[in-house]
Amino acid sequence: MTSLLILIACVVMPSATCSILRLVFFRDVPEEPAAKDRALGRFRQATFAGGTLAVIGAAVAGALGTDPDLLPQWPTAAAWFFSSLCVTTTWVTLALSQRTPEEVQAMSHWEAFGRAVQTSVLVVTGTAVSVVLAAGIQPALPLPPAVNAMTCALLSVIGVAVFSPWLMMMLGIWRVFRTRIEVDGVSWRLAHLPAPTPFLTHAAALPWLRTVLLSDGLLKRVPERHWKTLVLFEVSEATTSRLDRTRRWMVAIPLSVLVFVAAGIAGADDPKKLVAAVSLAVAFTLGATWVANRQPASSLSVDRVAPSLQDLAQTLRHLPPSHGQAVPRTSHKPLGSALYDRLFALGHDPGPRPRK
Repeated sequence: MTSLLILIACVVMPSATCSILRLVFFRDVPEEPAAKDRALGRFRQATFAGGTLAVIGAAVAGALGTDPDLLPQWPTAAAWFFSSLCVTTTWVTLALSQRTPEEVQAMSHWEAFGRAVQTSVLVVTGTAVSVVLAAGIQPALPLPPAVNAMTCALLSVIGVAVFSPWLMMMLGIWRVFRTRIEVDGVSWRLAHLPAPTPFLTHAAALPWLRTVLLSDGLLKRVPERHWKTLVLFEVSEATTSRLDRTRRWMVAIPLSVLVFVAAGIAGADDPKKLVAAVSLAVAFTLGATWVANRQPASSLSVDRVAPSLQDLAQTLRHLPPSHGQAVPRTSHKPLGSALYDRLFALGHDPGPRPRK
């Protein structure tokens, strides 16, 4: 009964929260398109922050609230399965509840549903790899307990940050294109990020996999020469600023390893607690990976390899209306205040000014 109530809450609470936020942010908004876009942008930010917490909470609640009669012979697998079900249900509900009429017209509910399920596979797979390592490998390794725990934790970090994205591409969930881009003597492959919205314009570089993820907003709504300019901006210097990048990773990896060690200790005597603790560790590692991969805006420079700021600003200005996203998002190299000023001078409304 508890499991059923948790699953129902994974549907009701995200949907109700999105409805409340929609009323808050769109109340008394002027009819001007710019005002509506700004309100939608704030709505997206609020739902992203709340949705992130909701997904993490669903993973923990699902693990701890697993029905004992579900796969009684494999309690760890049962906790992981129900936790994954709660995460997927919450994420799909969030994706469908915040859709605008324009998004509904451009992408059907079933397609958005399928894409939301696809994007949740990354978190589900990362959690599965980490749970298997924490529960199965530790007893098999003939190493001192401390070394054993650190080894399993490090492998879990690699599983979340490296193996899971690689597996998404190998399984075709992230479709890899034949076209590759050469920058600084490094060949980058391009993959499709199946986001459950047709208007997301996002280029995300994963330097450790030499891969750039591209959303539908770029591939389907922007000329190829324009999104390639954004990709060049995103990947330029991604493999050259080694010292700065190494410093961030030297903080992110040990912290993630310690979190996984703590998760293994917290769940040593209870499979449900193990899955719940590992879910928190996976969420922490994904966040730490994003922060470590992101280059500070203050250190950005445009040199002979990257496209000029003028060309990039012109490229972004030609992007079609984004329904709440005034400029494309990038994961490795953020679009800083210098680009904001250039876009504003060209007559493009970039939205709220980015923080330095």
